[in-house]
Amino acid sequence: MAHVPSLGNGVSVPITATEIPALLETLRAEHVSAAEPDMLIDWMGVRTRIPMLPWAPSDLAGTVSTALPIPDDGYRSEDVEYAALARALHGVSDHPVRVVEVGAGWAPWAVAAMVQARQRGLPGIAVAVEADPRKCRWAVQHAEDNSLPVSVVSGKPRQLVKRLREALEHSSAAGQQLVVVQAAAWVETGTVEFPEAPVDDMGTAVWTLPGTDVDYRGAHLAHQKIPAIAIADLLESICSTGTDAAPVDLLHIDVQGVEFELLQATAGAVQERTRLMAVGTHNRWSEGQLQYFFLERGWGLLIDSPCTAHFTMTHPTLSGFTAQDGMQLYENPFVL
Repeated sequence: MAHVPSLGNGVSVPITATEIPALLETLRAEHVSAAEPDMLIDWMGVRTRIPMLPWAPSDLAGTVSTALPIPDDGYRSEDVEYAALARALHGVSDHPVRVVEVGAGWAPWAVAAMVQARQRGLPGIAVAVEADPRKCRWAVQHAEDNSLPVSVVSGKPRQLVKRLREALEHSSAAGQQLVVVQAAAWVETGTVEFPEAPVDDMGTAVWTLPGTDVDYRGAHLAHQKIPAIAIADLLESICSTGTDAAPVDLLHIDVQGVEFELLQATAGAVQERTRLMAVGTHNRWSEGQLQYFFLERGWGLLIDSPCTAHFTMTHPTLSGFTAQDGMQLYENPFVL
């Protein structure tokens, strides 16, 4: 008799749109500060320095927003990404909050998670991985604006893992901390080629078209070799911090079109050490690949928000047509 495929796990229950408002309310700060120059202070109590972000509407500076970001926050993300953070933090009480943000930019999710940990009286450690040194400086500034201890790890590939573990060992057992890793996150620790792009370009990705002078969008950009740290090394390092050996509560990945290639190759480590995974998606093909791959492994798909594309002009990859990123939130039943 032929083998009958089995996708999913029969246990995980998707999060519906009607459930999102109540889920986001779990992130609401009890007290929100008064308005401050240059800052947007949101309903979670997170401060964001608007002039630091070139694309953010300037009229958000110096404001306080108590509204839930439904359908979006007007400058960064849709409600489903906030729902992913809320779900990841739900029920965490017996171990430090652990978050890894890959393709972090200014580390909005890592910082928000640590602010939430502080408000809940929980220790926390977040690792934000970003290849662009200018955006790493944004991440440091964002952490400092939210009164979070922050350190930066950089160096040659063979030094990254050692320095990351040293930084994590120095984290406070009772407090919250962000460690920014200036590197790309990839399949193996080593080097990858990455584009040299304007700092306001949030769509850069590891180069996957060798032998050409274009990126996945068709943009002609110079590329340079930069250090890369393996996903497995990231997860092992953060999970070995402390004595509880709990998995990462949220792995947030936004790697601009190479999400399936990266996660397919690192699925073993991800499944061993990750409870929830939020994946930014950049074309319909990779969305389907991710769905089949992780559902076949027994993961649950809690949120499936497809990307949108405009099929105009020509591009060398499907991700080049994407106008609005999507997001998938996966639950790993093997570590719940």
